[in-house]
Amino acid sequence: MVHRRLSEILLFESKDPRFSKVTISRVEATPNLASAKVHVSVFPSDGQEELVISLNRAAGFFSRQLGKVLKTRNTPQLTFTYDAGFDHSDEIEILLRNVLPKDSDQPQNTEIDINTETGK
Repeated sequence: MVHRRLSEILLFESKDPRFSKVTISRVEATPNLASAKVHVSVFPSDGQEELVISLNRAAGFFSRQLGKVLKTRNTPQLTFTYDAGFDHSDEIEILLRNVLPKDSDQPQNTEIDINTETGK
């Protein structure tokens, strides 16, 4: 619920246009919802440090907006951190593109002739 609602707040209620490019990858909340660590990513990742600083400065706004819809005793104090997982995935994809043959557009025959394998 926290994850979904924060995504909506970022997209529709925030006045900072940079926040619309933010994706919340996961939220780790304490059991009593006193605090929550919000892992975010942004594409392109340029300027991600400044963006996370801005998100943390606006954490009070996000927490207040979240408190309006949560039916819980506590509204979490939010801390935003950058999730580099997507960046890591992009690096792996680039490495794989450099390793794979250039003719990878052609479908490769992956069928194995059973008769050839068994020597019959």
